[in-house]
Amino acid sequence: MATTDHIDTTALARDLRPAGIAGWAATAMLFSGVILMSSTGAPEPGMDAPAAEIQRYLETQSPTALAAGGFLLAFGLCALLWFVCGLSAALRRSGARPEWLPTVVLVSGTAAVAAMLFGAPQASAFRGGDGLDTQVAQFAFDLGNITFANMWVALGSLSLASGWAILAGRREPGSPGRPGWPAWLGWWALAAGAGLLVARMAWPTWVWVIPYVPFWVWVLVVSTRMLRARR
Repeated sequence: MATTDHIDTTALARDLRPAGIAGWAATAMLFSGVILMSSTGAPEPGMDAPAAEIQRYLETQSPTALAAGGFLLAFGLCALLWFVCGLSAALRRSGARPEWLPTVVLVSGTAAVAAMLFGAPQASAFRGGDGLDTQVAQFAFDLGNITFANMWVALGSLSLASGWAILAGRREPGSPGRPGWPAWLGWWALAAGAGLLVARMAWPTWVWVIPYVPFWVWVLVVSTRMLRARR
């Protein structure tokens, strides 16, 4: 039995590298897509901006930049789903308790991706140049922002479950071939997850930036450890 476990975990460590690549690709494409979609025309208004400011912002966006940014955003979300699947597999340890935490990671990540793939953040900008009614433009803009804010909850759940699983796994006997998850990485995930949940309660202020950026840095750190997993 010990030999079988060793072979399985070694193979997992080797197979985590695509998930690490996906984590880096997801972060790069998501941030590049958002920056590209909001870098043209009038400055992006705040989440609580008046309707006239929102309409001016939507009407001045470049269709080419929106198309390219939307492409990067969609593919970045798919890459994020690959990373989440790899993370869930990496956190799943035979006999570890509670054993359902990797499932929470997978479902939470899927929910976050599904919310953004719905397309609400891109729908308003797509028709912005066609002379949207002021109230319709405000509704579409608010719908996109609320969708984005709800994604924080799913990412917070993913982060909390990951941190919990990392800390709980350190109390179990080590498995050869598993990536070494240090305790600080688990505490980092718990802090970022709690911050994302608090940020949702503080919507529509800019408090969300405080936990949002550390979460994505955490994703890059985890992705790097996946890439460095060795036999």
